[in-house]
Amino acid sequence: MDKPLIAAEKPEKVSLEKGGDYAWCACGRSGKQPFCDGSHRGTTFSPVKFSPDESAEKFLCMCKRTKTPPYCDGSHAKLTDEERAESTRARLALDKGDGMPAPVPTPEEPTVKQIHDLAKDGLSKLGHHGEMGAMGVPRKDLPHWDDIQILAAQMATKPLLDDVAVGTELVIGPNAAKPLKLDIPLFVSDMSYGALSEEAKVSLARGAERAGTGICSGEGGMLPEEQAANSRYFYELASAQFGYKEELLARVQAFHFKGGQGAKTGTGGHLPGNKVQGKIADVRGLEPGTAAISPATFSDLSSVADFRDFADRVREVTGGIPIGFKLSANHIEADMDFALDAGADYIILDGRGGGTGAAPLIFRDNISVPTIPALARARQHLDRQERPDVTLIITGGLRMPVDFIKALCMGADGVALSNSAMQAIGCVGARMCNTNLCPAGIATQDAELRAKLDVDEAQARLTRFFEASVELMQVMARACGHDHLNKFNAGDLSTWKREMAELSGVKFAGVGTLGFGENGASE
Repeated sequence: MDKPLIAAEKPEKVSLEKGGDYAWCACGRSGKQPFCDGSHRGTTFSPVKFSPDESAEKFLCMCKRTKTPPYCDGSHAKLTDEERAESTRARLALDKGDGMPAPVPTPEEPTVKQIHDLAKDGLSKLGHHGEMGAMGVPRKDLPHWDDIQILAAQMATKPLLDDVAVGTELVIGPNAAKPLKLDIPLFVSDMSYGALSEEAKVSLARGAERAGTGICSGEGGMLPEEQAANSRYFYELASAQFGYKEELLARVQAFHFKGGQGAKTGTGGHLPGNKVQGKIADVRGLEPGTAAISPATFSDLSSVADFRDFADRVREVTGGIPIGFKLSANHIEADMDFALDAGADYIILDGRGGGTGAAPLIFRDNISVPTIPALARARQHLDRQERPDVTLIITGGLRMPVDFIKALCMGADGVALSNSAMQAIGCVGARMCNTNLCPAGIATQDAELRAKLDVDEAQARLTRFFEASVELMQVMARACGHDHLNKFNAGDLSTWKREMAELSGVKFAGVGTLGFGENGASE
């Protein structure tokens, strides 16, 4: 046995006591995972003994591939099908037939262990919302931006020469008394302080500022160091209204209500008291050690009139900054109508594919309309309502400049970036944000891990990512004959997949009712 067995493909959250003596199973054979039960005898493996310096909940590795035993380092995300199959065969070979065999997930029955766990323990080990996970639905499980093609100009429409300037600015809320101008149609989306480290938030704010664009606060309140680093600051007010005070409004340039997010909508959130300490407690306006509870919806705002009155008060205090709504893509048209009736100057729409630091998997993996059809429906609805004055921002799973281009062609005015912004400053996509063990020091409050993130280098990386992305967008704009990024339009797109044509409204590349008629004319 030269490789350990895979005990599970996700880390196990355990409560550890300060000074306790523990032995982590390294062989993967223990029946008392993640701890040793002596099953390693006769193998080349030995348990890892450790004694915690503090009492806390920690995530212990279950794939047995971690480089930082006993703690998870994200190695489970890199397991291959061959490793899984080899481990399954080895585990079945060890089964002596005495008693019931242990459930082992296979490609044919991937949920067998989950069913056994629910049957054995109910929700006693998982909590009220069930199993938790990080980030959004994997990109491979969503409609692909790569299935949409860009149509470049040549004769009927002429491309522009390389020396022709291409405008890039975006105005948020053009009809607001104090509209917000961004130099580029990209900005950093809502990610809370607490979910991200202070170093990450400051890096993102500074990098965005240098690129001439903004950053959103996230629902966890205003981190002063982040706000001070960016002059185009979007403040998000969510159901818990963490740390909100009217005097903060003097320091923000846009304000939006949070209805939901692509990976978690219609349910509340809970940050345990042991994580609400120091500056996190200060920013959220809570006593240290007090659990941070986010209800499923606002307790004091319900009707259109309630939100409109609150929005009008923000306008009064600020002199008229843009007011928006962040909506997840569920009941798209109805929720947009609510926002419009409440006086929205901008709407941020988060499609399925949008991520979060931690979400119940029953929500993350099963709610929301994917971003591509969500954007198509939102643009269509605003057009039908004759509301070109409302700025439409799309977010949720867009990563690369070509994605941003296609989103603008489909009718987005701008794109809010979360994952790609985090990856630009150093995130490696370990998808373990909910463990506090982020190896890049971004989605963690662990002091040693946070020290890994060089703020100066990280902010420069984000600026370069924004600048390079916009330059490539300008290259494609010239190729399509446009002298401004806001001139991208549906006529610049085509798709050779009928399903994508139906989802997106993008013209089918062939002939027929979804595509092009005689002489290539759009039908």
